[in-house]
Amino acid sequence: MKDIGKSYISLEREEGFLKRQLPRLKTLALIIIAGIVLGTQIYNPNKRTIEAIVGLLLLLLLWRVSTIAALWMLLVTYPFPFSISWGTSNEIFMLIITLVILLRISTGEHKFTIDPKIRVPLILIVTSYVISFKNVNPALMHICLVNTFNFLAASMFMFCIINYVDDEEKLRKTINIMMISAALFITFTIFEMLFPGRTLIPNWLYTQHKARLVMRGIRMGGPFHDYELAAEFFTINAFFIFFMFVRSKRMALRALFGILLLVDLFMMFTTITRGAFFSLIAGTVYLMVLSKKDLSFVRFSYLVVGMTVLLVVMEGVVARYTTSGSLFERVLATTFESGLVPSNRVGTWKGAIERGMNNPLFGQGAGWDFAKGLSTGFWPHCLYLFYFNITGLFGLSAFIFLIYRIIKSSASGVRASLATSSYPEALMKIMHVVLIIFLFDQIKIEYLRNSKYTYFIWFFFGLIIATHNIINKQKRERTAAESSL
Repeated sequence: MKDIGKSYISLEREEGFLKRQLPRLKTLALIIIAGIVLGTQIYNPNKRTIEAIVGLLLLLLLWRVSTIAALWMLLVTYPFPFSISWGTSNEIFMLIITLVILLRISTGEHKFTIDPKIRVPLILIVTSYVISFKNVNPALMHICLVNTFNFLAASMFMFCIINYVDDEEKLRKTINIMMISAALFITFTIFEMLFPGRTLIPNWLYTQHKARLVMRGIRMGGPFHDYELAAEFFTINAFFIFFMFVRSKRMALRALFGILLLVDLFMMFTTITRGAFFSLIAGTVYLMVLSKKDLSFVRFSYLVVGMTVLLVVMEGVVARYTTSGSLFERVLATTFESGLVPSNRVGTWKGAIERGMNNPLFGQGAGWDFAKGLSTGFWPHCLYLFYFNITGLFGLSAFIFLIYRIIKSSASGVRASLATSSYPEALMKIMHVVLIIFLFDQIKIEYLRNSKYTYFIWFFFGLIIATHNIINKQKRERTAAESSL
Protein backbone atom coordinates (compact mmCIF):
# COMPACT_ATOMS: atom_id res chain seq x y z
CA MET A 1 0.00 0.00 0.00
CA LYS A 2 2.85 2.36 0.83
CA ASP A 3 4.38 1.68 -2.61
CA ILE A 4 1.04 2.38 -4.25
CA GLY A 5 0.67 5.61 -2.27
CA LYS A 6 4.18 6.71 -3.22
CA SER A 7 3.49 5.90 -6.87
CA TYR A 8 0.27 7.88 -6.73
CA ILE A 9 2.00 10.90 -5.16
CA SER A 10 4.83 10.77 -7.68
CA LEU A 11 2.28 10.54 -10.51
CA GLU A 12 0.47 13.60 -9.19
CA ARG A 13 3.77 15.46 -8.98
CA GLU A 14 4.59 14.53 -12.59
CA GLU A 15 1.14 15.65 -13.73
CA GLY A 16 1.53 18.89 -11.83
CA PHE A 17 4.94 19.41 -13.37
CA LEU A 18 3.53 18.79 -16.86
CA LYS A 19 0.66 21.21 -16.21
CA ARG A 20 3.12 23.87 -15.09
CA GLN A 21 5.35 23.28 -18.08
CA LEU A 22 2.52 23.09 -20.65
CA PRO A 23 2.10 26.89 -21.03
CA ARG A 24 5.85 27.22 -21.45
CA LEU A 25 5.89 24.46 -24.05
CA LYS A 26 3.02 26.14 -25.92
CA THR A 27 4.87 29.44 -25.87
CA LEU A 28 8.06 27.76 -27.02
CA ALA A 29 6.20 26.00 -29.85
CA LEU A 30 4.58 29.29 -30.95
CA ILE A 31 7.98 31.04 -30.91
CA ILE A 32 9.51 28.26 -33.02
CA ILE A 33 6.61 28.33 -35.51
CA ALA A 34 6.67 32.14 -35.66
CA GLY A 35 10.44 32.08 -36.18
CA ILE A 36 10.15 29.58 -39.01
CA VAL A 37 7.36 31.57 -40.71
CA LEU A 38 9.15 34.88 -40.20
CA GLY A 39 12.45 33.53 -41.51
CA THR A 40 10.73 32.02 -44.53
CA GLN A 41 8.95 35.27 -45.36
CA ILE A 42 12.12 37.32 -44.98
CA TYR A 43 13.95 34.98 -47.35
CA ASN A 44 11.06 34.49 -49.80
CA PRO A 45 8.06 36.77 -49.02
CA ASN A 46 4.64 35.46 -50.02
CA LYS A 47 1.81 37.98 -50.16
CA ARG A 48 -0.95 35.55 -49.18
CA THR A 49 0.97 34.17 -46.20
CA ILE A 50 1.76 37.67 -44.91
CA GLU A 51 -1.86 38.71 -45.44
CA ALA A 52 -3.07 35.72 -43.42
CA ILE A 53 -0.63 36.47 -40.58
CA VAL A 54 -1.55 40.14 -40.45
CA GLY A 55 -5.26 39.33 -40.63
CA LEU A 56 -5.00 36.85 -37.76
CA LEU A 57 -3.03 39.28 -35.61
CA LEU A 58 -5.49 42.09 -36.30
CA LEU A 59 -8.46 39.87 -35.46
CA LEU A 60 -6.91 38.84 -32.15
CA LEU A 61 -6.02 42.41 -31.30
CA LEU A 62 -9.49 43.76 -32.15
CA TRP A 63 -11.09 41.33 -29.72
CA ARG A 64 -8.70 42.27 -26.94
CA VAL A 65 -8.26 46.05 -27.27
CA SER A 66 -10.71 48.91 -26.80
CA THR A 67 -12.67 50.31 -29.72
CA ILE A 68 -10.71 53.56 -29.80
CA ALA A 69 -7.44 51.58 -29.87
CA ALA A 70 -8.75 49.61 -32.86
CA LEU A 71 -9.56 52.88 -34.64
CA TRP A 72 -6.04 54.12 -33.93
CA MET A 73 -4.68 50.92 -35.46
CA LEU A 74 -6.68 51.55 -38.63
CA LEU A 75 -5.47 55.16 -38.67
CA VAL A 76 -1.88 53.88 -38.80
CA THR A 77 -2.40 51.05 -41.30
CA TYR A 78 -4.96 52.45 -43.78
CA PRO A 79 -2.32 53.72 -46.29
CA PHE A 80 -0.88 50.19 -46.53
CA PRO A 81 -3.75 47.73 -47.14
CA PHE A 82 -3.52 44.58 -49.20
CA SER A 83 -6.01 43.94 -51.97
CA ILE A 84 -8.81 41.37 -51.82
CA SER A 85 -11.49 40.42 -54.33
CA TRP A 86 -13.94 42.90 -52.80
CA GLY A 87 -11.70 45.92 -52.29
CA THR A 88 -8.90 46.05 -49.73
CA SER A 89 -8.15 44.86 -46.22
CA ASN A 90 -9.28 48.27 -44.93
CA GLU A 91 -12.92 47.38 -45.62
CA ILE A 92 -12.52 44.05 -43.80
CA PHE A 93 -10.77 45.80 -40.90
CA MET A 94 -13.61 48.32 -40.64
CA LEU A 95 -16.22 45.57 -40.94
CA ILE A 96 -14.67 43.65 -38.03
CA ILE A 97 -14.54 46.84 -35.93
CA THR A 98 -18.22 47.43 -36.72
CA LEU A 99 -19.15 43.89 -35.68
CA VAL A 100 -17.23 44.28 -32.41
CA ILE A 101 -19.02 47.58 -31.76
CA LEU A 102 -22.43 45.98 -32.42
CA LEU A 103 -21.57 43.16 -30.02
CA ARG A 104 -20.54 45.62 -27.32
CA ILE A 105 -23.68 47.71 -27.92
CA SER A 106 -25.84 44.60 -27.52
CA THR A 107 -24.24 43.92 -24.12
CA GLY A 108 -24.76 47.51 -23.02
CA GLU A 109 -21.03 48.18 -22.86
CA HIS A 110 -21.15 50.90 -25.55
CA LYS A 111 -23.56 53.46 -26.92
CA PHE A 112 -23.50 54.61 -30.52
CA THR A 113 -25.26 57.62 -32.04
CA ILE A 114 -25.31 59.37 -35.40
CA ASP A 115 -24.50 63.02 -34.84
CA PRO A 116 -27.52 65.18 -35.80
CA LYS A 117 -25.30 67.67 -37.64
CA ILE A 118 -24.47 65.12 -40.33
CA ARG A 119 -27.37 62.65 -40.03
CA VAL A 120 -29.56 64.03 -42.82
CA PRO A 121 -26.72 64.76 -45.31
CA LEU A 122 -25.29 61.25 -44.87
CA ILE A 123 -28.70 59.63 -45.33
CA LEU A 124 -29.12 61.61 -48.54
CA ILE A 125 -25.66 60.63 -49.83
CA VAL A 126 -26.28 56.93 -49.10
CA THR A 127 -29.66 57.24 -50.80
CA SER A 128 -28.02 58.80 -53.86
CA TYR A 129 -25.62 55.85 -54.10
CA VAL A 130 -28.51 53.37 -53.88
CA ILE A 131 -30.64 55.17 -56.49
CA SER A 132 -27.71 55.45 -58.88
CA PHE A 133 -27.49 51.64 -59.05
CA LYS A 134 -30.28 51.60 -61.62
CA ASN A 135 -28.02 53.37 -64.14
CA VAL A 136 -24.92 51.20 -63.61
CA ASN A 137 -23.54 49.31 -66.58
CA PRO A 138 -24.07 45.58 -65.68
CA ALA A 139 -20.49 44.86 -66.72
CA LEU A 140 -19.30 47.27 -64.01
CA MET A 141 -21.66 46.14 -61.23
CA HIS A 142 -18.85 44.38 -59.34
CA ILE A 143 -16.79 47.59 -59.32
CA CYS A 144 -19.85 49.56 -58.26
CA LEU A 145 -20.40 47.29 -55.27
CA VAL A 146 -16.71 47.49 -54.29
CA ASN A 147 -16.69 51.31 -54.48
CA THR A 148 -19.97 51.59 -52.57
CA PHE A 149 -18.68 49.20 -49.89
CA ASN A 150 -15.52 51.30 -49.59
CA PHE A 151 -17.59 54.48 -49.18
CA LEU A 152 -19.76 52.88 -46.48
CA ALA A 153 -16.69 51.59 -44.61
CA ALA A 154 -14.98 55.02 -44.76
CA SER A 155 -18.14 56.80 -43.56
CA MET A 156 -18.42 54.26 -40.72
CA PHE A 157 -14.85 55.19 -39.80
CA MET A 158 -16.06 58.79 -39.50
CA PHE A 159 -18.99 57.78 -37.28
CA CYS A 160 -16.66 55.83 -35.00
CA ILE A 161 -14.28 58.77 -34.65
CA ILE A 162 -17.19 61.03 -33.72
CA ASN A 163 -18.49 58.57 -31.12
CA TYR A 164 -15.25 57.45 -29.48
CA VAL A 165 -13.04 60.54 -29.65
CA ASP A 166 -15.18 62.23 -27.01
CA ASP A 167 -12.73 64.05 -24.74
CA GLU A 168 -9.56 66.11 -25.00
CA GLU A 169 -7.24 63.30 -23.91
CA LYS A 170 -8.47 60.98 -26.67
CA LEU A 171 -8.29 63.86 -29.13
CA ARG A 172 -4.64 64.50 -28.25
CA LYS A 173 -3.80 60.80 -28.60
CA THR A 174 -5.63 60.62 -31.94
CA ILE A 175 -3.55 63.50 -33.32
CA ASN A 176 -0.38 61.81 -32.04
CA ILE A 177 -1.37 58.59 -33.83
CA MET A 178 -2.12 60.66 -36.93
CA MET A 179 1.45 62.00 -36.80
CA ILE A 180 2.79 58.44 -36.67
CA SER A 181 0.70 57.57 -39.72
CA ALA A 182 2.00 60.65 -41.57
CA ALA A 183 5.60 59.77 -40.64
CA LEU A 184 5.16 56.23 -42.05
CA PHE A 185 3.66 57.70 -45.23
CA ILE A 186 6.62 60.05 -45.59
CA THR A 187 9.08 57.22 -44.93
CA PHE A 188 7.55 55.07 -47.68
CA THR A 189 7.69 57.99 -50.13
CA ILE A 190 11.36 58.60 -49.28
CA PHE A 191 11.99 54.93 -50.08
CA GLU A 192 10.17 55.47 -53.39
CA MET A 193 12.36 58.47 -54.16
CA LEU A 194 15.57 56.60 -53.37
CA PHE A 195 14.57 53.30 -54.99
CA PRO A 196 11.93 53.97 -57.67
CA GLY A 197 10.39 50.85 -59.11
CA ARG A 198 11.50 48.68 -56.16
CA THR A 199 9.12 46.12 -54.63
CA LEU A 200 9.15 45.27 -50.93
CA ILE A 201 6.29 42.75 -50.99
CA PRO A 202 4.82 41.72 -54.38
CA ASN A 203 1.34 43.13 -55.06
CA TRP A 204 1.34 44.88 -51.69
CA LEU A 205 4.22 47.22 -50.82
CA TYR A 206 5.80 48.51 -54.00
CA THR A 207 6.58 51.74 -55.84
CA GLN A 208 4.67 52.22 -59.05
CA HIS A 209 7.42 53.14 -61.50
CA LYS A 210 8.96 51.31 -64.42
CA ALA A 211 12.73 50.96 -64.32
CA ARG A 212 14.53 52.79 -67.11
CA LEU A 213 18.06 53.83 -67.97
CA VAL A 214 17.73 57.40 -66.68
CA MET A 215 15.43 57.68 -63.66
CA ARG A 216 14.52 61.38 -63.82
CA GLY A 217 11.31 63.38 -63.78
CA ILE A 218 9.53 60.85 -61.54
CA ARG A 219 6.50 62.11 -59.64
CA MET A 220 6.25 60.46 -56.23
CA GLY A 221 2.90 58.87 -55.44
CA GLY A 222 3.62 57.35 -52.04
CA PRO A 223 1.48 54.47 -50.74
CA PHE A 224 -1.52 55.91 -52.61
CA HIS A 225 0.29 55.39 -55.95
CA ASP A 226 -1.21 58.74 -56.96
CA TYR A 227 1.09 61.78 -57.04
CA GLU A 228 -1.71 64.38 -56.99
CA LEU A 229 -3.42 62.90 -53.94
CA ALA A 230 -0.06 62.30 -52.25
CA ALA A 231 0.75 65.98 -52.81
CA GLU A 232 -2.53 67.03 -51.22
CA PHE A 233 -1.88 64.66 -48.31
CA PHE A 234 1.54 66.27 -47.69
CA THR A 235 0.02 69.75 -47.85
CA ILE A 236 -2.78 68.92 -45.42
CA ASN A 237 -0.43 67.24 -42.96
CA ALA A 238 1.98 70.19 -43.12
CA PHE A 239 -0.59 72.26 -41.23
CA PHE A 240 -1.18 69.54 -38.62
CA ILE A 241 2.57 69.10 -38.12
CA PHE A 242 2.94 72.87 -37.77
CA PHE A 243 0.20 72.80 -35.14
CA MET A 244 2.10 70.13 -33.19
CA PHE A 245 5.29 72.21 -33.52
CA VAL A 246 3.56 75.28 -32.05
CA ARG A 247 1.84 73.39 -29.22
CA SER A 248 4.88 71.35 -28.15
CA LYS A 249 6.46 72.66 -24.97
CA ARG A 250 9.60 70.52 -24.98
CA MET A 251 12.49 71.56 -27.20
CA ALA A 252 13.12 67.95 -28.26
CA LEU A 253 9.54 67.58 -29.51
CA ARG A 254 9.69 70.95 -31.26
CA ALA A 255 12.87 69.89 -33.03
CA LEU A 256 11.27 66.56 -34.00
CA PHE A 257 8.16 68.18 -35.46
CA GLY A 258 10.26 70.89 -37.10
CA ILE A 259 12.29 68.24 -38.94
CA LEU A 260 9.11 66.31 -39.83
CA LEU A 261 7.59 69.49 -41.27
CA LEU A 262 10.64 70.16 -43.45
CA VAL A 263 10.68 66.58 -44.74
CA ASP A 264 6.93 66.68 -45.39
CA LEU A 265 7.24 69.85 -47.47
CA PHE A 266 10.28 68.42 -49.27
CA MET A 267 8.30 65.33 -50.26
CA MET A 268 5.43 67.53 -51.44
CA PHE A 269 7.86 69.06 -53.95
CA THR A 270 8.82 65.58 -55.23
CA THR A 271 5.24 65.04 -56.43
CA ILE A 272 5.68 67.99 -58.85
CA THR A 273 2.02 68.94 -58.35
CA ARG A 274 0.95 72.54 -58.89
CA GLY A 275 -2.41 72.36 -57.13
CA ALA A 276 -0.90 71.25 -53.82
CA PHE A 277 1.69 74.04 -54.00
CA PHE A 278 -0.95 76.71 -54.64
CA SER A 279 -3.11 75.22 -51.87
CA LEU A 280 -0.15 75.41 -49.47
CA ILE A 281 0.40 79.09 -50.28
CA ALA A 282 -3.32 79.91 -50.09
CA GLY A 283 -3.72 78.03 -46.80
CA THR A 284 -0.68 79.73 -45.27
CA VAL A 285 -1.96 83.18 -46.24
CA TYR A 286 -5.44 82.35 -44.91
CA LEU A 287 -3.98 81.10 -41.60
CA MET A 288 -1.94 84.30 -41.28
CA VAL A 289 -5.05 86.40 -41.87
CA LEU A 290 -6.95 84.50 -39.19
CA SER A 291 -3.97 84.82 -36.82
CA LYS A 292 -3.29 88.51 -37.38
CA LYS A 293 -3.87 89.25 -33.66
CA ASP A 294 -0.99 86.91 -32.77
CA LEU A 295 1.35 88.20 -35.49
CA SER A 296 3.25 91.45 -35.23
CA PHE A 297 4.64 93.03 -38.40
CA VAL A 298 8.11 91.74 -37.54
CA ARG A 299 6.90 88.16 -37.07
CA PHE A 300 4.86 88.38 -40.25
CA SER A 301 7.93 89.57 -42.19
CA TYR A 302 10.11 86.82 -40.76
CA LEU A 303 7.54 84.17 -41.70
CA VAL A 304 7.12 85.43 -45.27
CA VAL A 305 10.86 85.73 -45.93
CA GLY A 306 11.66 82.45 -44.18
CA MET A 307 8.99 80.49 -46.05
CA THR A 308 10.02 81.99 -49.40
CA VAL A 309 13.68 81.06 -48.87
CA LEU A 310 12.71 77.59 -47.64
CA LEU A 311 10.53 76.85 -50.67
CA VAL A 312 13.18 78.10 -53.12
CA VAL A 313 15.90 75.99 -51.49
CA MET A 314 13.71 72.89 -51.47
CA GLU A 315 12.81 73.37 -55.12
CA GLY A 316 16.48 73.61 -56.05
CA VAL A 317 17.47 70.50 -54.09
CA VAL A 318 14.57 68.41 -55.46
CA ALA A 319 15.14 69.53 -59.06
CA ARG A 320 18.91 68.94 -59.03
CA TYR A 321 19.65 66.09 -56.65
CA THR A 322 16.66 63.72 -56.72
CA THR A 323 14.97 61.47 -59.27
CA SER A 324 12.07 63.93 -59.29
CA GLY A 325 11.91 67.19 -61.28
CA SER A 326 11.23 70.92 -61.02
CA LEU A 327 7.89 72.04 -59.64
CA PHE A 328 8.58 75.71 -60.43
CA GLU A 329 9.23 74.90 -64.10
CA ARG A 330 5.86 73.16 -64.27
CA VAL A 331 4.16 76.11 -62.58
CA LEU A 332 5.72 78.59 -65.02
CA ALA A 333 4.70 76.39 -67.96
CA THR A 334 1.02 76.45 -66.90
CA THR A 335 -1.36 77.92 -69.46
CA PHE A 336 -5.03 78.76 -69.10
CA GLU A 337 -8.01 78.57 -71.41
CA SER A 338 -11.54 79.89 -71.06
CA GLY A 339 -10.51 82.25 -68.27
CA LEU A 340 -8.88 80.53 -65.25
CA VAL A 341 -9.25 76.92 -66.42
CA PRO A 342 -5.85 75.16 -66.75
CA SER A 343 -5.29 73.88 -70.26
CA ASN A 344 -4.89 70.27 -69.08
CA ARG A 345 -8.31 70.39 -67.39
CA VAL A 346 -10.38 71.74 -70.28
CA GLY A 347 -10.83 68.35 -71.98
CA THR A 348 -11.46 66.39 -68.79
CA TRP A 349 -14.00 68.86 -67.35
CA LYS A 350 -15.82 69.16 -70.65
CA GLY A 351 -16.02 65.37 -71.01
CA ALA A 352 -17.20 64.98 -67.41
CA ILE A 353 -20.00 67.50 -67.94
CA GLU A 354 -21.11 65.73 -71.12
CA ARG A 355 -21.13 62.32 -69.39
CA GLY A 356 -22.96 63.72 -66.39
CA MET A 357 -25.71 65.13 -68.59
CA ASN A 358 -26.57 61.58 -69.70
CA ASN A 359 -28.09 61.01 -66.23
CA PRO A 360 -28.10 64.48 -64.64
CA LEU A 361 -30.45 63.75 -61.71
CA PHE A 362 -29.12 60.48 -60.26
CA GLY A 363 -25.84 59.82 -62.13
CA GLN A 364 -24.45 56.66 -63.66
CA GLY A 365 -23.51 54.98 -60.40
CA ALA A 366 -20.27 54.21 -58.62
CA GLY A 367 -19.41 51.57 -61.22
CA TRP A 368 -16.70 53.75 -62.62
CA ASP A 369 -13.58 51.78 -63.34
CA PHE A 370 -11.33 54.14 -61.38
CA ALA A 371 -8.30 51.89 -61.77
CA LYS A 372 -8.43 52.34 -65.56
CA GLY A 373 -9.41 55.99 -65.60
CA LEU A 374 -6.81 56.93 -68.20
CA SER A 375 -7.62 54.11 -70.62
CA THR A 376 -11.41 53.91 -70.51
CA GLY A 377 -11.99 57.66 -70.27
CA PHE A 378 -10.42 60.42 -68.22
CA TRP A 379 -11.36 60.95 -64.62
CA PRO A 380 -13.31 64.18 -64.18
CA HIS A 381 -10.32 65.65 -62.27
CA CYS A 382 -12.81 67.58 -60.16
CA LEU A 383 -14.53 66.20 -57.06
CA TYR A 384 -17.76 68.07 -57.72
CA LEU A 385 -17.98 66.80 -61.30
CA PHE A 386 -17.10 63.35 -59.97
CA TYR A 387 -20.14 63.37 -57.67
CA PHE A 388 -22.20 64.75 -60.56
CA ASN A 389 -21.09 61.79 -62.71
CA ILE A 390 -21.71 58.98 -60.21
CA THR A 391 -24.69 60.28 -58.18
CA GLY A 392 -26.03 63.16 -60.26
CA LEU A 393 -27.27 66.49 -58.97
CA PHE A 394 -29.04 64.70 -56.13
CA GLY A 395 -25.82 63.21 -54.72
CA LEU A 396 -23.78 66.35 -55.44
CA SER A 397 -26.31 68.48 -53.54
CA ALA A 398 -26.23 66.04 -50.61
CA PHE A 399 -22.43 66.22 -50.47
CA ILE A 400 -22.47 70.04 -50.58
CA PHE A 401 -25.04 69.97 -47.77
CA LEU A 402 -22.68 67.78 -45.72
CA ILE A 403 -19.75 70.12 -46.43
CA TYR A 404 -21.85 73.11 -45.34
CA ARG A 405 -22.54 71.43 -42.00
CA ILE A 406 -18.85 70.55 -41.53
CA ILE A 407 -17.68 74.08 -42.42
CA LYS A 408 -20.21 75.46 -39.95
CA SER A 409 -18.79 73.18 -37.24
CA SER A 410 -15.18 74.10 -38.05
CA ALA A 411 -15.95 77.82 -37.78
CA SER A 412 -15.97 77.47 -33.98
CA GLY A 413 -12.17 77.65 -33.99
CA VAL A 414 -11.65 80.60 -36.33
CA ARG A 415 -10.97 83.12 -33.56
CA ALA A 416 -8.80 80.83 -31.46
CA SER A 417 -5.09 81.36 -30.85
CA LEU A 418 -2.80 78.52 -31.89
CA ALA A 419 -0.52 79.14 -28.92
CA THR A 420 -2.79 80.20 -26.04
CA SER A 421 -6.29 78.81 -26.69
CA SER A 422 -7.38 75.40 -25.48
CA TYR A 423 -6.10 72.41 -27.42
CA PRO A 424 -9.44 71.58 -29.14
CA GLU A 425 -10.09 75.22 -30.17
CA ALA A 426 -6.57 75.70 -31.54
CA LEU A 427 -6.79 72.40 -33.41
CA MET A 428 -10.15 73.42 -34.84
CA LYS A 429 -8.59 76.57 -36.26
CA ILE A 430 -6.05 74.45 -38.14
CA MET A 431 -8.75 72.05 -39.32
CA HIS A 432 -10.88 74.93 -40.59
CA VAL A 433 -7.96 76.15 -42.71
CA VAL A 434 -7.24 72.61 -43.92
CA LEU A 435 -10.90 72.08 -44.83
CA ILE A 436 -10.95 75.25 -46.93
CA ILE A 437 -7.78 74.37 -48.83
CA PHE A 438 -9.03 70.79 -49.31
CA LEU A 439 -12.24 72.05 -50.91
CA PHE A 440 -10.18 74.44 -53.03
CA ASP A 441 -7.74 71.75 -54.17
CA GLN A 442 -10.54 69.31 -54.96
CA ILE A 443 -11.68 71.59 -57.76
CA LYS A 444 -8.97 70.00 -59.90
CA ILE A 445 -8.80 66.49 -58.40
CA GLU A 446 -11.06 63.93 -56.68
CA TYR A 447 -10.34 62.00 -53.51
CA LEU A 448 -12.95 59.35 -54.40
CA ARG A 449 -10.80 57.83 -57.11
CA ASN A 450 -8.46 56.35 -54.49
CA SER A 451 -9.87 53.87 -51.97
CA LYS A 452 -7.03 54.46 -49.46
CA TYR A 453 -7.17 58.25 -49.44
CA THR A 454 -10.94 58.11 -48.96
CA TYR A 455 -10.37 56.85 -45.41
CA PHE A 456 -8.20 59.83 -44.54
CA ILE A 457 -10.79 62.32 -45.80
CA TRP A 458 -13.71 60.78 -43.91
CA PHE A 459 -11.51 60.49 -40.82
CA PHE A 460 -10.80 64.20 -41.19
CA PHE A 461 -14.53 65.00 -41.49
CA GLY A 462 -15.22 62.95 -38.37
CA LEU A 463 -12.38 64.63 -36.47
CA ILE A 464 -13.91 68.06 -37.12
CA ILE A 465 -17.30 66.99 -35.76
CA ALA A 466 -15.70 65.22 -32.77
CA THR A 467 -13.60 68.30 -31.93
CA HIS A 468 -16.67 70.54 -32.24
CA ASN A 469 -18.52 68.34 -29.76
CA ILE A 470 -15.56 68.40 -27.34
CA ILE A 471 -15.40 72.21 -27.51
CA ASN A 472 -19.12 72.48 -26.74
CA LYS A 473 -18.76 69.94 -23.92
CA GLN A 474 -15.94 71.95 -22.34
CA LYS A 475 -17.96 75.16 -22.63
CA ARG A 476 -20.91 73.52 -20.86
CA GLU A 477 -18.60 72.25 -18.10
CA ARG A 478 -17.10 75.73 -17.62
CA THR A 479 -20.55 77.30 -17.51
CA ALA A 480 -21.75 74.75 -14.96
CA ALA A 481 -18.63 75.32 -12.83
CA GLU A 482 -19.10 79.10 -12.93
CA SER A 483 -22.79 78.87 -12.07
CA SER A 484 -22.04 76.60 -9.08
CA LEU A 485 -19.69 79.24 -7.71
